[in-house]
Amino acid sequence: MTDIYILIFIFVLILVNGFFAASEMAMVSVNPNKILELAQKGNKKAIILKNITVDSTKYLSAIQVAITLAGFLSSAIAGSNLANNFVDYFAKINIVIPQNLAVVIITILLSFITLVFGELVPKKIALNNPVKFALFSARAIKVTLIITKPAVWLLSITTTGVVKLFGLDKNKEIEGTTESEIRQLIRSGQRQGLYQKEEKEMLENIFRFDDIEVTSIMTPRTEVFGINLELTKDEILDTIIKANYSRIPVYEKTIDNIKGIIHVKDVLTEAKKTGLKRINYKKLLREPFYVPGNMKINFLFKKMQEENHQIAVILDNYGGIDGIITMEDILEEIVGNIYDEFDEVQNSIKEIDEFNFLVDGLIQIQDLNRFLNINLSDEYDTLSGFIIENLGYIPKKASNEIVEKDDLIFEVKSVKKNRIDKVLIKRTPKD
Repeated sequence: MTDIYILIFIFVLILVNGFFAASEMAMVSVNPNKILELAQKGNKKAIILKNITVDSTKYLSAIQVAITLAGFLSSAIAGSNLANNFVDYFAKINIVIPQNLAVVIITILLSFITLVFGELVPKKIALNNPVKFALFSARAIKVTLIITKPAVWLLSITTTGVVKLFGLDKNKEIEGTTESEIRQLIRSGQRQGLYQKEEKEMLENIFRFDDIEVTSIMTPRTEVFGINLELTKDEILDTIIKANYSRIPVYEKTIDNIKGIIHVKDVLTEAKKTGLKRINYKKLLREPFYVPGNMKINFLFKKMQEENHQIAVILDNYGGIDGIITMEDILEEIVGNIYDEFDEVQNSIKEIDEFNFLVDGLIQIQDLNRFLNINLSDEYDTLSGFIIENLGYIPKKASNEIVEKDDLIFEVKSVKKNRIDKVLIKRTPKD
């Protein structure tokens, strides 16, 4: 009868061990924002849990004290009380076992049972629903913190003393999570189905955001659409109507001499006041927002936000116009291409079949990468620049020069004005 009581007591200690092991796992794994949200709604257990988790060292130490005591007590009781009965049982079947060996066998069996039912299984249960289990154990952990406070204090000062004895800095900051580790977590989350492929790409694009220079995604000077102030008023109005843009650079004689940015909204407002024939377009010009070509787009984005700019003019090292960039261009680096009914970017790529594409030479490398899901280096602004750089010269009009990159073949189909006009991209089928 005594042995039964001992076994029941050991079983209770294993359950206690399991409870605290599961509580530790749940409180470490739980999302603090979820607990904060529940606490703000008045959940009493969440409020207790929020107060407990302010200092992780204290509650983890208290839990560890409880787990250690439960483990030691169960081992000591089993070894001292069950060993003699273990020896006697085997003696009845004519097997002689030394008492010391009996203690070892009992300890091993108890360790196995404790490991399974007092550690692994409870932790697995807690991981399945950490919020629910953390809330369930909140009050018990609070009581444990009060009971074990002297032991935790003693452990704390002892640990500090040992750390100082070895000449270590207890206040030294733990190395933070690196960008590569966060990227790996993002990929793991997508593989586990936590979010879609598009969401994973957006998250990864955020990490690339501060590495991209404005020249990598700008519209180059040769492709900038602008209005010449030397045109007549009717010609300027026709140009604005055909442009399908809300903001247009205005220049005098050449695009290198930008005088300002005209807003279609300003034109409509002025037309209502004075009539279309009497609009003074010079009066409507807004001061251009100039930025250097080596500026990172994350800084430009913040600056454009602060100063309410939607378009910026990019300057080269000599103060000349290098191109323009819009807020939409910057946002596309995170969310992908944004099209409206007037965009013609999609017409830059003509899909012949699954493996062949006819592409404009002036398409941005960033756009090409997104369309074809490839990874050409964005150190080249355009496809034309990429091919010319790899060839080492500008191909002739009649030539069909070829550049190979990974599983892609780039064949020059036509050349105009010292730039590559059309390129046939062939994708090698994968096995």
